Amino acid sequence: MANIYKKFKLTDGTYIRYKVFGKGKPLMFFHTFRNRLEYSQKVSDLLKDKFSIYLIDLPGFGDSPISKDTNYNQEFFTNSIVELIKDLKIKEITLAGESIGGVLPVTVSIKIPKLIKRIFLFNPYDYDNYFGEGISRGNFFAKFIMFHVGLPFVGGFFASLENKIILKNVMKGGFVEVNNFSDDYLQLLCSSVKKKYYVYHFRNVLSNFSSWSEAKKNYNKANLPIKLIYGSEDWANENDRKETMKSLGLKKFEVIENCGHFSFLEKPQTVAKIITK
Repeated sequence: MANIYKKFKLTDGTYIRYKVFGKGKPLMFFHTFRNRLEYSQKVSDLLKDKFSIYLIDLPGFGDSPISKDTNYNQEFFTNSIVELIKDLKIKEITLAGESIGGVLPVTVSIKIPKLIKRIFLFNPYDYDNYFGEGISRGNFFAKFIMFHVGLPFVGGFFASLENKIILKNVMKGGFVEVNNFSDDYLQLLCSSVKKKYYVYHFRNVLSNFSSWSEAKKNYNKANLPIKLIYGSEDWANENDRKETMKSLGLKKFEVIENCGHFSFLEKPQTVAKIITK
């Protein structure tokens, strides 16, 4: 069952790739920007005896195909997941995600509150004021790349230059311990570069940064158990974290020590423990 991938057709003619495994109450994971369902595999392996786990490639990411006619903003991602949950007739599901995937549990639960049991937000990416601002905080290399990819007219050309070396050095900015970013997983991520319309999707998602930061205006509508978690070295600064906390109506957030933006890869055991508390 763990190796059987399924497809859920979306309104734009593409589909979401996903898989289901484990046993118990349903738990769905959402990965970060520029990642894929395998991003959550380490955490899932620690939880598969306690949950029926749903791993998905968010629209256009991983092996989910891309439509050049689609505007990949937060609303499109949210609506796609809502329709997936409804179609699969899942109830009392727990949602957990990181980065843009850490925003989606809130936006999804607001639309279908009766189907959601609780949500976990890891390093939510909801603070960009310009193209790739958060990613640019990782290191100088990431800042350099994001600046050029975000340029009008020529940004697509710079995005098309992505290769293993560029991706590795950009993503290194999201780790405290870079050894947690394996070469095998990096190689898997690099396979996406060959996809049709990859450059369009890459730049379109980042160009819709305001749709993710604006989502905070509706955070107070999420009326269910919520946990907010940040890596100690996540890109979100203290003001970003407090603003999200207050928007959610929370009095505190948890911190994973010695951890960057990619906690699912860097601290999977800690993430699993937080979800099972």
